[in-house]
Amino acid sequence: MAKQDQIRSKLASKIFTPYGKSVTLISKSSPTYNIRGELEAEATVSSSIKIVPYNIIAPNQTYQDFGTLEEGESDAAISYDTVVAIDDEIEMEGESYYIKDIQPNYLPDNVVTVVRLSKKQP
Repeated sequence: MAKQDQIRSKLASKIFTPYGKSVTLISKSSPTYNIRGELEAEATVSSSIKIVPYNIIAPNQTYQDFGTLEEGESDAAISYDTVVAIDDEIEMEGESYYIKDIQPNYLPDNVVTVVRLSKKQP
C-alpha cells in the first residue's frame, strides 16, 4: 500500500467518519447560452458528500478576526476523491454555502482537499 493510501485511510477512519458531516454538493454543469452569449440556464448535479468543517466563528464572535476569514466563512476538508469547483454550492444544516476558494494542497499526493466556504446571502 502506498503512503498516500495509508494517510487517506487514516483520515477516513479518524477524521471523516467520526467528525464528518453529510452535506449536499450542488455542482454546476452544462450551461446553455443564447445567441448573444448570455447564460440562459445551467443544469446542476446534486450528490451527498462528507466534509469536516473547521475554523467556524460563532455568530456572536463575528467581530473577531480569525486569520483571513470573513463573516459567514469557514474552511472545510473534503475527501481527496471528491471533485469540487469554485462556485459549487454546499447545503449544510439548513444553510447554503458556496465554495469561494480551493486551497493549494501542500500535502503530498492529494490526500485531502481544503476549501473556503462562504455563506450565501438570502
